[in-house]
Amino acid sequence: MTEDRISLTGATAHFLHTEGPRGFLLRFALVYAVVTLVLQAIGLWTQAPVYELYLRAIVENEGDITPYADELAAQSMRANIGSLVVLAFSLALWVVFEAASQRRYLRAEGFGLKLGADEGRLAVVGLIWFALLITGYFALGLGAIIPGLIVGMIAGAPIGAALGGLVFLTGLVAALYLFARLSPAAPLTIRDRQIRFFESWGITKGHGWSLAGSYFALFAAFALVSLILYAVLFFLAFVLVAPAIDSSAGGETAGAVLSVMSQPAFWGPMAFLMLLVLMVFGVFTHALGGPAAWVVRQNSYQGGTVITETFE
Repeated sequence: MTEDRISLTGATAHFLHTEGPRGFLLRFALVYAVVTLVLQAIGLWTQAPVYELYLRAIVENEGDITPYADELAAQSMRANIGSLVVLAFSLALWVVFEAASQRRYLRAEGFGLKLGADEGRLAVVGLIWFALLITGYFALGLGAIIPGLIVGMIAGAPIGAALGGLVFLTGLVAALYLFARLSPAAPLTIRDRQIRFFESWGITKGHGWSLAGSYFALFAAFALVSLILYAVLFFLAFVLVAPAIDSSAGGETAGAVLSVMSQPAFWGPMAFLMLLVLMVFGVFTHALGGPAAWVVRQNSYQGGTVITETFE
């Protein structure tokens, strides 16, 4: 790979121009989709009693969930415990797939999932990202709500809402920029085989807005493709369950719909289409690491920078 000038277009499309054995992206996306589909199936199974209650409220009680409140609270508690287990597995999967992705970018390796030193170091990086995400979430929310409420009480609700919205959008832009500046944390950690995080700020100097633009382009493209795929998915689901929907059947409608959804004729096509959707998610997951990896590689070609041993 020759040295390239870091640009928005090049950073965005970097995932299509990596070295190493062919077929990586297809294997990555397919395995990612299969594993994620299994996790989603488990998640749906744990949440099934809750969905059934909402379905009953829609077809039996015109959407009023109040009569089912006690039963819903009990079912939600059990479902949430199961969801926490699924979440733990999801976080572990992020680590192994991110490690595989960055090994491709930084070391030109073929696709492979494993648990090793790379994954252990990335787990720490992931925990730092999680802490920053929670902090940013509350900071952004409070930063938009509090000024909006104060101004709303003084100048009126419309002006307060406008100010809150402006602060929120400004905060989103700032968050995207900060994410871009710190995004090389994972590739730096893979390259140096040591935990790196805030060292990312130094090597992205002068490239922050280009990186932010590349991430925005990736998110926009992903959102557009996802919207189209989900529209097809929901349309197919409606077509498959439509014969079971009978407003004159009363309480029997919920049972009829659930019966259709339990048949292979329903979940077979839905699972196949969902697999394709999740393969797109897998491509996006790998593509999202491309811009930061490119910056790290260019930094390596140019002799690198002095890295402080922040976490040693």
